[in-house]
This record gives sequence, structure tokens and C-alpha cells, in this order.
Amino acid sequence: MNAVQLLKSPLQTPAPIEKTAKPLPGRVRLMAFVLDGQSEAALNTCISNLSVSSVTIRRGGIDKAIKYLGVERSPETVIVDISGSEMPASQVHQLAELCEPGVTVVAIGDRNDIGLYRDLKQAGVSEYIVKPVTALLLAKALSSTYNTAEGSPISRKLGKLVAAVGARGGVGTTTLAINLAWYLANRQNRRVLLLDLDLQTGDCALALNLKPTPGLREALTNPVRIDNVFLERTVAIHGERLFVLSAEEPLHADAEFTAEAVETLVGVLRTQFHYVIADVPRIPGAAFRRVLDIADNRVIVADQTLRSVRDTVRLRDAFGESGEARRHLLVVNRSGEGGRLAMTLDEMAKVQLRPEFVIPFQPKRFTTPGLAHNTAFTEAVAALAAEISGRMLQKNRWWRFGK
Repeated sequence: MNAVQLLKSPLQTPAPIEKTAKPLPGRVRLMAFVLDGQSEAALNTCISNLSVSSVTIRRGGIDKAIKYLGVERSPETVIVDISGSEMPASQVHQLAELCEPGVTVVAIGDRNDIGLYRDLKQAGVSEYIVKPVTALLLAKALSSTYNTAEGSPISRKLGKLVAAVGARGGVGTTTLAINLAWYLANRQNRRVLLLDLDLQTGDCALALNLKPTPGLREALTNPVRIDNVFLERTVAIHGERLFVLSAEEPLHADAEFTAEAVETLVGVLRTQFHYVIADVPRIPGAAFRRVLDIADNRVIVADQTLRSVRDTVRLRDAFGESGEARRHLLVVNRSGEGGRLAMTLDEMAKVQLRPEFVIPFQPKRFTTPGLAHNTAFTEAVAALAAEISGRMLQKNRWWRFGK
């Protein structure tokens, strides 16, 4: 199965824009994966005494938890049995990668080992309880979990912000952002928020056949209202894991907003989603600069025109050096469109521009809104998603240019 087949979805069939925003599916407050009846009985007693609502108990250990939470929504708190696990700390790390931001993990197991306890705490576990588990021990662990302000490393984890910006207009930044968000949501099973910061076009919603909502402008002009409940009523939903914040304000309306407002919005979004993909307009302004400043990954989309190359150099100089905390990735799109007048990759290398991805110009492949049909484009999206998420592809593709 090739990359195009993997990416095919109902998006490739145009449809009237009829979808509207609907409430986000709620999170279970507590979910437990236990291996034995005694632990399950103690947990039922504890829940009854604490009057905790919205609880799900499943038979199975950490292997089942990893499998389940890889495709389903994470609870606010998860209790997981690590008994019999050969590498419990490693599996906890794997579970943490799957969990949404803000999840607290309590582990129970059959080994009374101080070394294991330290490894689990370092991996992000809030509490570790050695069997036999009692209702009192569980109550103490859950009470400290709910009442602590500091939280565990896993519960403090925030989603990753990826900002896509074009070196100039018309290079395909929005198309790339949409496809990247779709891929992370539907191929890597992540919860993804696609944030369209051009409030007067609503291009992201249009491409996904969604109806923009007025909530985005309200959030940015009145940031004190931004909270989880407000977002649940504002986002448009595409599928199970892709959520969109987009607007279509009148062209004569003043759609300006402050850097503080957009930072507040992004801060709340990062507590709810694995990834926030921001489509940032190439417009000078403090708010847009702030998004680029705080992004974990900056994706610069360019073509091979002289103007684009010049402005890519300027963007690179403005961003500074790429590092672990702040990375920027260069994508050269529509390669070959300019013919003999275009700058070559060798000429770009002379000004220290070495794109991570080069995507050829094949306009006949882009015939419908939504996801692209282009094989090279979709493979590049898959590789870009792997680069950002750390799930590296096994094969080096022809469009990889070097770093």
C-alpha cells in the first residue's frame, strides 16, 4: 500500500460545506487496567468511598493500556498494572507518549524494589503501589493526585506547537499544514488542533468542508474567556482526532489581536492536544511573531524563486539557530515550476539553505479540496510528520536532501 492509498479519505470527494461545530467528546475521569480480582475489588471499594464519577475498569496490564490508549481518548487519570513487565519504566515512557497532555499515571505492581520505584518516578509515574493493593492505599494515591498542584512529569506534559509559515504567498503553506494535521491525526492517532490564524479567509475550514465558527475571533479579542469549556463549544471537528479553529471574518472587519492573546490561546490548546498545527500568515505583526517564537517546530515553506529564497534567508536569520528546543525545517515545494529561471538546490546551498524536503511541481495531482493526491507530496507529508513526532521512516526517500 503506497502513501497515496494510506492518505485517502472522504476529504478527496468534494461535498457541500454542511459540517458544523459539535461538542468535544468528554474524557473519562479515571480508567484502570488491572490484572487480578483482588486489585479490582479494592479499586471498586476506593471509588465508592471517594465518590469518583466517570470511572472505567478494564482487565489487563500495561500492554493492554498501551494498545487501548493508542487509539482512544486518554482519561484524566490512569491506573495501570505493571506486574510481570520485563521493562516497566520503558513501557511507562511509551504510555506517556500516547497519553494526551495533562494525564496522571498511577502504577501498581508486585515488585518492592527501590530502584524500580525511582525509575518509575523518573518515567513520570505519580505514585507506585506494591501489591496487595488496598482501598486505603489507592485512596491516598488518588487523593494526592487530585490535590497536588505540581503534578507528575506526565501530567505536566504539554502538546507540541508546530508553526507553518510561507517564505512568500502561494507556495502551498496552508495545503501542507492541513495535510500534516490530517496525517498526525489519522495515521499516527494523535489528537490534533489545526489553528488557522488568517481570520478573514478561513482557508483551512474551507479545504476540509467545515463551517468556520465565530469563536476564534472571540477568543483572540477576549482572551480571559479562553478555557477548556469555551474551546469545546468553539472547535469544528473533522473525524475523531482532527479539530479545527478557523474563522471567516468580513474583509472590512478589524481582525487584529495581541501577542498575549494568541499565546494564551496556544497555551490552553497545548493542554488539550498532542499537536497544535498553526497556519501562520506571512504578515508582519507581533501576534504572528509570537507564535513563531514559541513554536517547538517552525516549518518554512518556500519555492525556488529568487524572492522566495531571499525571504527564506531572512526568516532563517530572524529565527536564529535551530536546536533541540526550537527546530526549523525547510520544505521546498513546487520544485521545477520556475524552469530555467528558478534557483537550483546547489545555488540555494551557497547561501546555506539546505531543505529537508523537496516536493516536485505536479499541478494535475491537485484537483479536489482537502488532502492531496500527489504521491511525492503525500510521502513528504508522512516524512515531515515522522520528523516532528520522532517516529522516523525506515527508508530514505529520493526527496530527502540533507541537513
